[in-house]
Amino acid sequence: NLRVGAVKMFGDGALGPRTAAMLESYLDDPQNCGILNAIVEELYDVGRLATDNGLCLAVHAIGDRTNREVLNQFARIRRYEQEKGYRALRHRIEHVQLLHPSDAPRLAELDIIASMQPIHVVSDMEMADRYWGDRCRGAYALRTQLTHGAHLALGSDAPVDSPNPFLGLHAAITRRRADGSPGPDGWYPEQRLTLTEALEGFTIGPAHAAGMEDRLGCLKTGYLADLVVLPEDPFTCGPEGLLTMQPEAVMVGGDWVWQA
Repeated sequence: NLRVGAVKMFGDGALGPRTAAMLESYLDDPQNCGILNAIVEELYDVGRLATDNGLCLAVHAIGDRTNREVLNQFARIRRYEQEKGYRALRHRIEHVQLLHPSDAPRLAELDIIASMQPIHVVSDMEMADRYWGDRCRGAYALRTQLTHGAHLALGSDAPVDSPNPFLGLHAAITRRRADGSPGPDGWYPEQRLTLTEALEGFTIGPAHAAGMEDRLGCLKTGYLADLVVLPEDPFTCGPEGLLTMQPEAVMVGGDWVWQA
């Protein structure tokens, strides 16, 4: 149950304190474009060391400037992998919260995993509108990444937000809060996922990111029996039913580890 994952790096800060590095300033602070961490300049060197040892990179990137700079370094790392004859490792960007439209296709082009957290949509939407304005059309853009062909690995960012995956599913398919705000269509509804797409993002997607898709992520002969027993079918309970969904039993590796 314990394995070494990726090398984690932080490219910038966050939306709330306005430290995410931006191509243009925050709307309420014309002199502030956030903070690009110095580690971004070292990303290529760290990336070479990591790939020499078969380790993937997972880089935190929130702002559109940070995502662009990180993608530029990932392009260099991909060329290094090719020069060395290495297999392309499953590097990923954590959050991918805001991309300039011209950068939106690049994760798919570079085969970089979009590790995103749908629950951030509902927790951040008011701040994002206040600080980023119309740029939010490219924010938390799950559908855009899926359309371009990027691998989605969906999660919760716990303990920043709730680890409850059903809240994440609800956010991904509705882009609205539990109280129904900002309206029935949700926040930038063109970015909503179907329930099937969202479920795959929370199951098959993370298994792929971990390099364990041959034994995790779906119910299939020869795979580890990791599963939950639910009181209702999520495909028939309606989106609001996801908000109160709780498992009745949990199996890990074929063993029941919890039952109501």
